[in-house]
Amino acid sequence: MKLPVDDATLASWADLLGLTDEQTTATLAEIEETLRIGYENRPDALRDTSFDQLISDMDADEAALFFLISGLRQSGRAEAAYAVEVRSIFATCQDLQRTS
Repeated sequence: MKLPVDDATLASWADLLGLTDEQTTATLAEIEETLRIGYENRPDALRDTSFDQLISDMDADEAALFFLISGLRQSGRAEAAYAVEVRSIFATCQDLQRTS
C-alpha cells in the first residue's frame, strides 16, 4: 500500500514523532490493516471498487491524520493518539452538520 505522500514526507512525519525504523514500519502496517478492515466493510455502492482505487482517493491530510494517530500509538503515547482520534471524529461530525 502506498500513501498519497512521498518518502521524504513520511520520513519527516516519523522524525517529528521520534519513531524508529521499526516503529515507522509498524505504523504503516497498522494504517494498512485499519484501511483494509474499512474496505471489507465498505458500503454496497463501493463493492465494485478495488482497495487500491479507494486508497488512491485519500488525500495527504487524511494520510497525515492516520500516520499521527498510529505513530503516537507505536511510540507509546496511546493517550495522545486517543485524544487526536476523538478530536478528529468530533471535527468530522461538525463538518457534516455544516454541510447538511
